[in-house]
Amino acid sequence: MNSRSSRAFVVPFVLVLAAVLFRYFKLAGIAHVPWLENFTPWMALAFTGTLVFPKRVSFLAIPALLLVIGLAATGLKDVLHWEAVAVYGCFGLAAWFAARSRGQIGLVGSLLGVTGCSVGFYLITNTVSWLHDPVYAKTLAGWAQALTSGTPGLPPTTWFLRQSLLSDLLFSCLLLAAYNTEAAIRRQPAIPVLRTAAA
Repeated sequence: MNSRSSRAFVVPFVLVLAAVLFRYFKLAGIAHVPWLENFTPWMALAFTGTLVFPKRVSFLAIPALLLVIGLAATGLKDVLHWEAVAVYGCFGLAAWFAARSRGQIGLVGSLLGVTGCSVGFYLITNTVSWLHDPVYAKTLAGWAQALTSGTPGLPPTTWFLRQSLLSDLLFSCLLLAAYNTEAAIRRQPAIPVLRTAAA
């Protein structure tokens, strides 16, 4: 591999490194940036990252990395919390689905996929909150509250969904652009806008 082609790995690598550091600092209580709340690249890394990283990188890499960060920052207690287990499970499912879709979807399919994963994450994690958080009545109205207005005193859960969708699409676009840049430098096939058949 020549030096020109290796430069294409800078954007994904820096993105992963920045995400690791920011999550560690946030969980450890070292840094808190309110306007970046829920604006993270993790679903993009789990889904789109699995699509563009080499096949030798297991789809479990991103969920495992999240687990290691959680252990380092907060210890075993918070990592095994019911909400954390739901979060790690969602990232694992997204990465698994992406691994099965690798080479079969184009740019549009990739962005639709990460959007679906974001919405699925929102539905699953807020349903888990509804089941376990005593602030919510265990009724259809309580579930609707968990999916809309959320916990009193906090921003509505729809705001968190918006932040997730924006960040997942932004970081997915960065990953896809980095991948296609590398493909152009190496004169290899890029991910097409649309893919009509499995590769």
